[in-house]
Amino acid sequence: IPTHISLIDEITGEDVVVTLLPAGHYPGSVMFLFEGAQGTVLYTGHLLVGDAARMKYLHSDITYLKRVKDIQSVYIDTTFFDPKYHQIPSREACLTGISQLVQDWICQSPYHGVWLNCKADYGYEYLFTNLEQAHRAWICSKKCLKFCHMTTDRTTQIHACRHPKDEEFFRAKRIPCGSTAPDGVPLNIISIKPSTISFGERTRKTSVIVKMGSSSYRVKDFLSYICPVNIYPNVIPLCKTLQDIAEL
Repeated sequence: IPTHISLIDEITGEDVVVTLLPAGHYPGSVMFLFEGAQGTVLYTGHLLVGDAARMKYLHSDITYLKRVKDIQSVYIDTTFFDPKYHQIPSREACLTGISQLVQDWICQSPYHGVWLNCKADYGYEYLFTNLEQAHRAWICSKKCLKFCHMTTDRTTQIHACRHPKDEEFFRAKRIPCGSTAPDGVPLNIISIKPSTISFGERTRKTSVIVKMGSSSYRVKDFLSYICPVNIYPNVIPLCKTLQDIAEL
């Protein structure tokens, strides 16, 4: 349920209502909808676009979801607003591919393991939760994410532990918690780098897509639905300019 916060502008005395809307980026992430006498502004932050037609607080009639509110300005997540990211596979499709890769590897022996080489602290909750359920294995990591069952037991076959920054030299050689099993047998580890950026880069280095942002197609579809008067990008993609974003 969105949270409504009423703020009083100290200079004008204007009452501004702030509504928090789900952004879908990771659990708890929100968009901010500001409504006041000067107009309505939507700030998305990082956004994984859902079905805007079902976001009732974007509508004037929240019962029947009729008539989108008149939005003066939107500050939109344009991280992947690039033709390379016109379409990004769905979160479900990404999970299916990773889960199958994990299963094909760890079923070979107890000494076959998977290292999820994650670069961020958050945003992988959907992946971790579903992997642990599918493979009945907790994930080795020192960071305890609220929505996931994490463990420091290095005997598990799925790892998301991270190297200290001063050990970058060893990254290609072993998982952070060691390269052998407790009984001394060397581990057979494959490294999976969950990444959305790599989908657009298409380099030879193998990475697996994890959908953590909206494709340019989904962003355009979202903007077409809410029809704001002004659009401001939050991010200028690498090697792009503000003019490039405007043309897209």
